[in-house]
Amino acid sequence: MKQKILFSLIALISLVVLSSHSLFIKLKSFYLKPDTEALIYLYNGTFDESHSTLARNRMIDVSLVNPGDKIIHPDTSAWYEKDKQTILSIKTGKEGTGIFGVSTLPRINEYTPEVFVENMKHEGLLEVLAARKKAGEDSKSVTKKYSNHVKAIYQVGDKLSEDYKTVLGYPIELVPMTNPYFLNVGDQLSMKLLINGKPMPNIMVYASYNDKHGYAKDGSPLDAFKVRTNSNGIVNIKITDAGHWYFRTVYLIKNSKNDSDYVSNTASLTFEIR
Repeated sequence: MKQKILFSLIALISLVVLSSHSLFIKLKSFYLKPDTEALIYLYNGTFDESHSTLARNRMIDVSLVNPGDKIIHPDTSAWYEKDKQTILSIKTGKEGTGIFGVSTLPRINEYTPEVFVENMKHEGLLEVLAARKKAGEDSKSVTKKYSNHVKAIYQVGDKLSEDYKTVLGYPIELVPMTNPYFLNVGDQLSMKLLINGKPMPNIMVYASYNDKHGYAKDGSPLDAFKVRTNSNGIVNIKITDAGHWYFRTVYLIKNSKNDSDYVSNTASLTFEIR
């Protein structure tokens, strides 16, 4: 009996982890040389480790903005897989600040009430659980349609450019108000959250760097910073350390259509501070 309970617990934890993957764009270094090859990595799991590759048929958009150039869309067939990472080789251009983005098609997951509780804790959406309990829905199974919309900002050479401001038009998107590569440790970075192209207030944004992140025993997220967007859809976070940084958020609402109970869109943005 104890073994059966243990296996059930492991299965529950596995379901929560598998259904709570975050997506990040990573580079070995976000500082690149002009006119050279560079590798873009998709981490489907955590900021430190990719738990699985991302199916190419889920990539609805792949966008590259080399400094001073127009948006181009590398073909999904150019990706390859290695060590559970999805990898793309790009060619940098002239000096400046570039952007790379990936947006995925929605996928629908079904959850038991227990697994959905753990999933919402994992995503820091306790208000969703409170609303379900108030509505008497907390004992019902749940379907959630989710997709990911991720970006990275990289620096080519020493010259800064305004390309970091480029909006890719994703359903949810984080846009820095200042070039991250203009900043030093101790400076403040303002980040705007756009949902369907409009600034969105009162949404929780998480930010952290290097290995300063994880999850508490109850499954809730542990990031270095946890701030709600203001009335203009902006969060302000102090850059406390050098290294690889991320901002991330998730926006979940009741679905007005019949194909799922909820719609979830997640966003992340990565960069590096020296």
